[in-house]
Amino acid sequence: MNILIVITKGEIGGAQVFVSTLAKILHKQGHKITVACGEGDYLRDTLAPEGISIVRFSSLRRTKNPLTNLFFGWELRTFLAQHSFDVVHFNSSNALFGVIGTRLLRHRPKIVFTLHGLSIVDPNFSASKIIKGLYRLLFKFLLSLVDESVFVSKENFEYAKKVGLLAKGTVIHNGIAANALRFLPRNEARISLSTLTKTDISNRFIIGSIGRLAYPKNYEFLIDTLPDILRDIPDATILVIGEGPEREKYERMIGLRKLSNNVFFVGELVDAYQYIKAFDLFALPSEYEGMSITLIEAMFAEVPILASRVGGTPELLGDPAQTYKLDDVEDFIIKVKTIHSQKDSTYSEAQKNHRAQFEGEAMVRQYEKIYE
Repeated sequence: MNILIVITKGEIGGAQVFVSTLAKILHKQGHKITVACGEGDYLRDTLAPEGISIVRFSSLRRTKNPLTNLFFGWELRTFLAQHSFDVVHFNSSNALFGVIGTRLLRHRPKIVFTLHGLSIVDPNFSASKIIKGLYRLLFKFLLSLVDESVFVSKENFEYAKKVGLLAKGTVIHNGIAANALRFLPRNEARISLSTLTKTDISNRFIIGSIGRLAYPKNYEFLIDTLPDILRDIPDATILVIGEGPEREKYERMIGLRKLSNNVFFVGELVDAYQYIKAFDLFALPSEYEGMSITLIEAMFAEVPILASRVGGTPELLGDPAQTYKLDDVEDFIIKVKTIHSQKDSTYSEAQKNHRAQFEGEAMVRQYEKIYE
Protein backbone atom coordinates (compact mmCIF):
# COMPACT_ATOMS: atom_id res chain seq x y z
CA MET A 1 0.00 0.00 0.00
CA ASN A 2 0.97 3.61 -0.57
CA ILE A 3 0.39 5.44 2.72
CA LEU A 4 0.70 9.11 3.67
CA ILE A 5 1.09 9.72 7.43
CA VAL A 6 0.37 13.31 8.50
CA ILE A 7 1.27 15.04 11.79
CA THR A 8 1.39 18.73 12.68
CA LYS A 9 5.02 19.09 13.77
CA GLY A 10 8.17 17.13 13.00
CA GLU A 11 9.82 17.92 16.34
CA ILE A 12 10.53 15.36 19.08
CA GLY A 13 7.45 14.25 21.02
CA GLY A 14 5.36 11.23 21.90
CA ALA A 15 3.12 11.41 18.82
CA GLN A 16 6.19 11.86 16.62
CA VAL A 17 7.83 8.76 18.13
CA PHE A 18 4.59 6.92 17.34
CA VAL A 19 4.71 8.13 13.72
CA SER A 20 8.38 7.18 13.43
CA THR A 21 7.74 3.68 14.80
CA LEU A 22 4.70 3.12 12.59
CA ALA A 23 6.45 4.42 9.45
CA LYS A 24 9.61 2.36 9.97
CA ILE A 25 7.82 -0.93 10.58
CA LEU A 26 5.38 -0.41 7.67
CA HIS A 27 8.33 0.49 5.43
CA LYS A 28 10.22 -2.68 6.40
CA GLN A 29 7.12 -4.72 5.57
CA GLY A 30 7.14 -3.41 2.01
CA HIS A 31 4.63 -0.57 2.12
CA LYS A 32 5.47 2.73 0.44
CA ILE A 33 5.47 5.37 3.18
CA THR A 34 5.52 9.17 3.03
CA VAL A 35 5.40 11.32 6.16
CA ALA A 36 4.03 14.88 6.01
CA CYS A 37 4.62 17.46 8.73
CA GLY A 38 5.29 21.12 9.47
CA GLU A 39 8.39 22.47 11.18
CA GLY A 40 10.80 20.37 13.25
CA ASP A 41 13.64 18.06 12.24
CA TYR A 42 13.20 14.95 14.40
CA LEU A 43 11.10 13.00 11.87
CA ARG A 44 13.33 14.01 8.98
CA ASP A 45 16.47 12.96 10.86
CA THR A 46 15.05 9.59 11.95
CA LEU A 47 13.14 8.60 8.81
CA ALA A 48 15.14 9.96 5.85
CA PRO A 49 18.10 7.58 6.54
CA GLU A 50 15.60 4.69 6.29
CA GLY A 51 14.59 5.80 2.81
CA ILE A 52 11.21 7.18 3.92
CA SER A 53 10.08 10.33 2.11
CA ILE A 54 9.36 13.51 4.11
CA VAL A 55 7.03 16.25 2.84
CA ARG A 56 6.75 19.70 4.44
CA PHE A 57 3.60 21.83 4.46
CA SER A 58 4.12 25.50 5.27
CA SER A 59 0.61 25.96 6.69
CA LEU A 60 0.72 22.86 8.89
CA ARG A 61 1.40 24.18 12.40
CA ARG A 62 0.01 24.40 15.94
CA THR A 63 -2.50 27.23 15.70
CA LYS A 64 -6.01 28.27 16.68
CA ASN A 65 -6.37 30.31 13.49
CA PRO A 66 -9.10 28.63 11.38
CA LEU A 67 -7.87 30.29 8.18
CA THR A 68 -4.41 28.73 8.56
CA ASN A 69 -6.00 25.33 9.19
CA LEU A 70 -8.29 25.67 6.18
CA PHE A 71 -5.36 26.74 4.00
CA PHE A 72 -3.57 23.55 5.03
CA GLY A 73 -6.62 21.59 3.87
CA TRP A 74 -6.32 23.22 0.44
CA GLU A 75 -2.54 22.76 0.38
CA LEU A 76 -2.97 19.05 1.13
CA ARG A 77 -5.69 18.68 -1.52
CA THR A 78 -3.36 20.14 -4.14
CA PHE A 79 -0.62 17.70 -3.11
CA LEU A 80 -2.95 14.69 -3.13
CA ALA A 81 -4.29 15.62 -6.57
CA GLN A 82 -0.74 15.19 -7.88
CA HIS A 83 0.13 12.00 -5.95
CA SER A 84 -1.78 8.78 -5.57
CA PHE A 85 -2.18 7.29 -2.07
CA ASP A 86 -4.28 4.40 -0.82
CA VAL A 87 -4.48 5.78 2.71
CA VAL A 88 -4.01 9.15 4.41
CA HIS A 89 -3.46 8.74 8.15
CA PHE A 90 -3.83 11.91 10.26
CA ASN A 91 -2.31 12.12 13.76
CA SER A 92 -2.97 15.52 15.35
CA SER A 93 -5.76 18.05 15.80
CA ASN A 94 -4.43 20.70 13.41
CA ALA A 95 -3.55 18.05 10.83
CA LEU A 96 -7.13 16.79 11.00
CA PHE A 97 -8.28 19.85 9.05
CA GLY A 98 -6.66 18.12 6.09
CA VAL A 99 -9.70 15.82 5.88
CA ILE A 100 -11.64 18.71 4.34
CA GLY A 101 -9.25 18.96 1.41
CA THR A 102 -8.98 15.18 1.12
CA ARG A 103 -12.76 14.84 0.91
CA LEU A 104 -12.84 17.26 -2.03
CA LEU A 105 -10.86 14.87 -4.25
CA ARG A 106 -12.72 13.04 -7.00
CA HIS A 107 -10.80 9.82 -6.31
CA ARG A 108 -9.85 10.02 -2.68
CA PRO A 109 -7.80 7.69 -0.47
CA LYS A 110 -9.09 6.07 2.71
CA ILE A 111 -8.98 8.52 5.63
CA VAL A 112 -7.74 7.34 9.04
CA PHE A 113 -7.35 9.51 12.14
CA THR A 114 -5.64 8.51 15.39
CA LEU A 115 -6.71 10.46 18.47
CA HIS A 116 -3.59 10.46 20.66
CA GLY A 117 -5.64 12.24 23.32
CA LEU A 118 -8.77 14.36 23.54
CA SER A 119 -7.00 17.71 24.01
CA ILE A 120 -9.47 20.52 24.73
CA VAL A 121 -12.37 18.07 24.78
CA ASP A 122 -10.76 16.05 27.60
CA PRO A 123 -12.68 16.35 30.89
CA ASN A 124 -9.51 17.42 32.72
CA PHE A 125 -8.64 20.21 30.27
CA SER A 126 -9.06 23.62 31.91
CA ALA A 127 -11.39 25.70 29.71
CA SER A 128 -14.87 27.21 29.86
CA LYS A 129 -17.91 25.11 28.97
CA ILE A 130 -18.56 27.38 25.98
CA ILE A 131 -15.05 26.88 24.55
CA LYS A 132 -15.20 23.13 25.14
CA GLY A 133 -18.65 22.97 23.56
CA LEU A 134 -17.49 24.80 20.44
CA TYR A 135 -14.46 22.55 20.04
CA ARG A 136 -16.65 19.49 20.58
CA LEU A 137 -18.88 20.56 17.70
CA LEU A 138 -15.86 21.23 15.49
CA PHE A 139 -14.26 17.86 16.21
CA LYS A 140 -17.60 16.11 15.73
CA PHE A 141 -17.85 17.63 12.24
CA LEU A 142 -14.27 16.77 11.30
CA LEU A 143 -14.56 13.22 12.64
CA SER A 144 -17.69 12.72 10.53
CA LEU A 145 -15.43 13.11 7.46
CA VAL A 146 -13.05 10.34 8.63
CA ASP A 147 -13.45 6.74 7.45
CA GLU A 148 -11.77 5.12 10.46
CA SER A 149 -11.24 6.79 13.85
CA VAL A 150 -8.65 5.15 16.11
CA PHE A 151 -8.25 5.77 19.84
CA VAL A 152 -5.10 4.88 21.77
CA SER A 153 -7.06 4.11 24.94
CA LYS A 154 -10.44 2.63 25.85
CA GLU A 155 -10.99 5.45 28.34
CA ASN A 156 -10.73 8.12 25.62
CA PHE A 157 -12.99 6.13 23.28
CA GLU A 158 -15.71 5.66 25.88
CA TYR A 159 -15.64 9.35 26.82
CA ALA A 160 -15.79 10.41 23.15
CA LYS A 161 -18.91 8.29 22.68
CA LYS A 162 -20.40 9.63 25.91
CA VAL A 163 -20.14 13.28 24.81
CA GLY A 164 -21.35 12.50 21.29
CA LEU A 165 -18.14 13.03 19.30
CA LEU A 166 -18.78 9.85 17.32
CA ALA A 167 -20.65 6.57 17.57
CA LYS A 168 -17.96 4.09 16.57
CA GLY A 169 -14.21 3.70 16.47
CA THR A 170 -11.35 1.31 17.11
CA VAL A 171 -8.95 1.13 20.04
CA ILE A 172 -5.31 0.39 19.20
CA HIS A 173 -2.82 0.84 22.02
CA ASN A 174 0.39 2.68 21.22
CA GLY A 175 3.47 0.55 20.75
CA ILE A 176 7.22 1.07 20.44
CA ALA A 177 10.01 -0.75 18.63
CA ALA A 178 11.19 -2.41 21.82
CA ASN A 179 13.99 -4.38 20.15
CA ALA A 180 15.54 -1.13 18.91
CA LEU A 181 15.71 0.51 22.35
CA ARG A 182 19.25 1.11 23.59
CA PHE A 183 19.19 2.27 27.21
CA LEU A 184 22.36 3.65 28.74
CA PRO A 185 23.47 1.74 31.86
CA ARG A 186 22.41 3.49 35.08
CA ASN A 187 25.86 4.83 36.03
CA GLU A 188 26.68 5.99 32.50
CA ALA A 189 23.33 7.76 32.19
CA ARG A 190 23.87 9.49 35.55
CA ILE A 191 27.34 10.68 34.55
CA SER A 192 25.91 12.19 31.35
CA LEU A 193 23.07 13.91 33.23
CA SER A 194 25.51 15.20 35.85
CA THR A 195 27.46 16.84 33.03
CA LEU A 196 24.31 18.41 31.59
CA THR A 197 23.15 19.75 34.97
CA LYS A 198 26.68 20.72 36.05
CA THR A 199 25.87 19.02 39.35
CA ASP A 200 26.91 15.65 40.71
CA ILE A 201 23.60 13.77 40.91
CA SER A 202 25.15 10.29 40.83
CA ASN A 203 24.10 9.39 44.39
CA ARG A 204 20.76 11.19 44.58
CA PHE A 205 17.21 9.84 44.52
CA ILE A 206 16.16 11.02 41.07
CA ILE A 207 12.51 11.58 40.24
CA GLY A 208 12.78 11.88 36.47
CA SER A 209 10.46 12.59 33.58
CA ILE A 210 10.49 13.15 29.83
CA GLY A 211 7.99 15.53 28.31
CA ARG A 212 7.16 18.90 26.87
CA LEU A 213 7.30 21.80 29.34
CA ALA A 214 3.70 22.73 28.68
CA TYR A 215 0.38 22.88 30.51
CA PRO A 216 -0.80 19.29 29.83
CA LYS A 217 2.27 17.72 31.48
CA ASN A 218 1.62 19.56 34.78
CA TYR A 219 5.24 19.67 35.95
CA GLU A 220 4.39 22.42 38.44
CA PHE A 221 2.88 19.62 40.55
CA LEU A 222 6.31 18.03 40.97
CA ILE A 223 7.87 21.36 41.93
CA ASP A 224 5.09 22.10 44.44
CA THR A 225 5.37 18.70 46.16
CA LEU A 226 9.16 18.55 46.31
CA PRO A 227 9.57 20.54 49.59
CA ASP A 228 7.37 17.97 51.37
CA ILE A 229 9.28 15.08 49.79
CA LEU A 230 12.62 16.58 50.89
CA ARG A 231 11.60 16.31 54.55
CA ASP A 232 11.70 12.52 54.26
CA ILE A 233 14.08 12.10 51.30
CA PRO A 234 16.74 14.85 51.65
CA ASP A 235 18.56 13.89 48.45
CA ALA A 236 15.41 13.86 46.27
CA THR A 237 16.00 15.54 42.92
CA ILE A 238 13.60 16.28 40.06
CA LEU A 239 15.07 16.05 36.56
CA VAL A 240 13.01 16.64 33.43
CA ILE A 241 14.19 16.11 29.86
CA GLY A 242 12.23 18.35 27.52
CA GLU A 243 11.57 21.90 26.40
CA GLY A 244 8.50 24.08 26.04
CA PRO A 245 6.63 27.33 26.69
CA GLU A 246 6.25 26.85 30.47
CA ARG A 247 9.98 26.78 31.21
CA GLU A 248 10.21 30.37 32.45
CA LYS A 249 7.20 29.84 34.74
CA TYR A 250 8.78 26.70 36.20
CA GLU A 251 12.11 28.43 36.73
CA ARG A 252 10.38 31.25 38.65
CA MET A 253 8.67 28.65 40.84
CA ILE A 254 12.01 26.95 41.49
CA GLY A 255 13.61 30.26 42.46
CA LEU A 256 10.79 31.27 44.82
CA ARG A 257 10.95 27.90 46.59
CA LYS A 258 14.78 27.91 46.66
CA LEU A 259 14.97 24.56 44.89
CA SER A 260 17.61 25.38 42.27
CA ASN A 261 19.88 22.61 43.58
CA ASN A 262 17.08 20.04 43.49
CA VAL A 263 15.20 20.67 40.22
CA PHE A 264 16.81 20.51 36.78
CA PHE A 265 15.44 20.99 33.26
CA VAL A 266 18.09 19.70 30.88
CA GLY A 267 16.31 20.66 27.66
CA GLU A 268 15.43 18.58 24.65
CA LEU A 269 17.60 15.53 23.96
CA VAL A 270 17.43 13.24 20.94
CA ASP A 271 16.48 9.71 21.97
CA ALA A 272 15.83 10.95 25.50
CA TYR A 273 14.58 7.50 26.49
CA GLN A 274 18.23 6.37 26.67
CA TYR A 275 18.59 8.11 30.04
CA ILE A 276 15.59 6.55 31.80
CA LYS A 277 17.65 3.99 33.74
CA ALA A 278 19.26 6.95 35.55
CA PHE A 279 15.92 7.54 37.28
CA ASP A 280 14.94 5.96 40.59
CA LEU A 281 11.37 6.87 39.73
CA PHE A 282 9.78 7.87 36.43
CA ALA A 283 7.01 10.37 37.20
CA LEU A 284 4.33 11.70 34.86
CA PRO A 285 1.90 14.14 36.55
CA SER A 286 -0.14 14.92 33.39
CA GLU A 287 -3.47 16.71 33.47
CA TYR A 288 -4.61 14.39 30.68
CA GLU A 289 -3.09 11.71 28.46
CA GLY A 290 -4.03 9.42 25.63
CA MET A 291 -1.42 6.72 26.03
CA SER A 292 2.05 8.03 26.85
CA ILE A 293 4.94 6.75 24.74
CA THR A 294 7.43 7.73 27.45
CA LEU A 295 5.59 5.58 30.00
CA ILE A 296 5.89 2.62 27.62
CA GLU A 297 9.62 3.32 27.30
CA ALA A 298 9.91 3.48 31.10
CA MET A 299 8.20 0.08 31.36
CA PHE A 300 10.79 -1.44 29.04
CA ALA A 301 13.57 0.30 31.00
CA GLU A 302 12.19 -1.51 34.07
CA VAL A 303 12.23 1.50 36.38
CA PRO A 304 9.53 2.26 38.99
CA ILE A 305 6.71 4.43 37.62
CA LEU A 306 4.25 6.81 39.25
CA ALA A 307 1.77 8.63 37.00
CA SER A 308 -1.48 10.56 37.40
CA ARG A 309 -4.56 8.39 36.95
CA VAL A 310 -5.84 10.02 33.74
CA GLY A 311 -6.82 8.92 30.23
CA GLY A 312 -5.27 5.64 29.15
CA THR A 313 -2.58 5.57 31.85
CA PRO A 314 -4.34 3.05 34.16
CA GLU A 315 -4.89 0.57 31.31
CA LEU A 316 -1.31 1.10 30.16
CA LEU A 317 0.30 0.44 33.53
CA GLY A 318 -2.19 -2.12 34.81
CA ASP A 319 -1.12 -1.67 38.45
CA PRO A 320 -2.92 0.78 40.81
CA ALA A 321 0.29 1.14 42.84
CA GLN A 322 1.85 2.89 39.83
CA THR A 323 -0.81 5.62 39.62
CA TYR A 324 -2.18 8.32 41.91
CA LYS A 325 -5.23 10.57 41.81
CA LEU A 326 -4.57 13.68 39.71
CA ASP A 327 -3.07 16.51 41.82
CA ASP A 328 -3.49 14.51 45.06
CA VAL A 329 -0.38 15.54 47.00
CA GLU A 330 -0.87 13.07 49.84
CA ASP A 331 -1.42 10.07 47.56
CA PHE A 332 1.62 11.03 45.46
CA ILE A 333 4.00 11.53 48.40
CA ILE A 334 2.97 8.30 50.15
CA LYS A 335 3.69 6.33 46.98
CA VAL A 336 7.01 8.14 46.36
CA LYS A 337 8.14 7.19 49.88
CA THR A 338 7.05 3.59 49.31
CA ILE A 339 9.07 3.40 46.08
CA HIS A 340 12.05 5.01 47.84
CA SER A 341 11.96 2.29 50.50
CA GLN A 342 11.97 -0.43 47.82
CA LYS A 343 14.98 0.73 45.80
CA ASP A 344 16.09 -2.75 44.80
CA SER A 345 12.71 -3.97 43.53
CA THR A 346 12.78 -5.74 40.16
CA TYR A 347 10.22 -6.12 37.40
CA SER A 348 8.10 -9.23 37.87
CA GLU A 349 7.25 -11.70 35.13
CA ALA A 350 3.66 -10.44 35.28
CA GLN A 351 4.87 -6.89 34.54
CA LYS A 352 7.02 -8.11 31.66
CA ASN A 353 4.11 -10.09 30.19
CA HIS A 354 1.82 -7.06 30.53
CA ARG A 355 4.17 -4.72 28.65
CA ALA A 356 4.49 -7.15 25.71
CA GLN A 357 1.17 -5.91 24.30
CA PHE A 358 2.78 -2.49 23.73
CA GLU A 359 5.41 -3.64 21.24
CA GLY A 360 5.36 -1.95 17.85
CA GLU A 361 4.80 -5.00 15.66
CA ALA A 362 1.50 -5.82 17.38
CA MET A 363 0.36 -2.22 16.95
CA VAL A 364 1.26 -2.12 13.26
CA ARG A 365 -0.61 -5.36 12.48
CA GLN A 366 -3.79 -3.74 13.79
CA TYR A 367 -3.24 -0.60 11.72
CA GLU A 368 -2.72 -2.71 8.59
CA LYS A 369 -6.19 -4.20 9.13
CA ILE A 370 -7.60 -0.69 9.44
CA TYR A 371 -5.86 0.43 6.25
CA GLU A 372 -7.11 -2.57 4.29
